[in-house]
Amino acid sequence: MLRKSAFMKLDISCIRAILLTVEKYETIYDPVAFDDDESYDELSSYPPEQVLYHVQYCIKSGLLSDVCSNKPWGILHYDCCLEPLGHDLLANTRTDEKWKPTQQLLNKLGGASLNVITAIAEGVTTALANKYLPSEISKISL
Repeated sequence: MLRKSAFMKLDISCIRAILLTVEKYETIYDPVAFDDDESYDELSSYPPEQVLYHVQYCIKSGLLSDVCSNKPWGILHYDCCLEPLGHDLLANTRTDEKWKPTQQLLNKLGGASLNVITAIAEGVTTALANKYLPSEISKISL
């Protein structure tokens, strides 16, 4: 019998937490490992199955790459590095000033695809830049 899972629903907060975790711990020499045994404080509010499901989603969608070359059969293990799309999504959701309005808009929509989520986050960041731009430009001496 197949077990139903509540983790199959895309959780953008979990994805953001995963991306922030990879950004924090990845080095040029060492990717970040995700498996049943590995845990990170930033992801402690999510069950391991949910984290692994969303790590897999991030890999398939191009936010992360899995650089693990040899995996034992039946073992969920990912060695992850951020990809350019992951960096872009983080840049547009990193601060609470950008993340909270993005979440509010997503809640009004009742969910969205990753493309829409990315567009909303980019739109929020652009709106904030436009808000601050006039005063910052006036400070520049030419």
